[in-house]
Amino acid sequence: MPITKSIMSTSESNSIACSLLIDMKVCQELKKLKTGTQYSIDLSNEPSIIFKDSVGNKKEMKFKQNCTVTITSEKILYNRDDVTIKSV
Repeated sequence: MPITKSIMSTSESNSIACSLLIDMKVCQELKKLKTGTQYSIDLSNEPSIIFKDSVGNKKEMKFKQNCTVTITSEKILYNRDDVTIKSV
């Protein structure tokens, strides 16, 4: 039986420091985890996350496909293939 990649991941493999969460657009809370909160990203709603990184630079996370992200008190966990991050 072939293995297929799940659109909705349960564990994100990459992270970026997040010192301040500024804005989240249409990111639906999926579940609370011990480490943070997991959000479901539905691309049809044009979601984005704006935050400051550990050195205070303002960044925007945009999404390429439906996925999940996990936000902890110190970082945002995501899968590299699902997002683009740019300075704003």
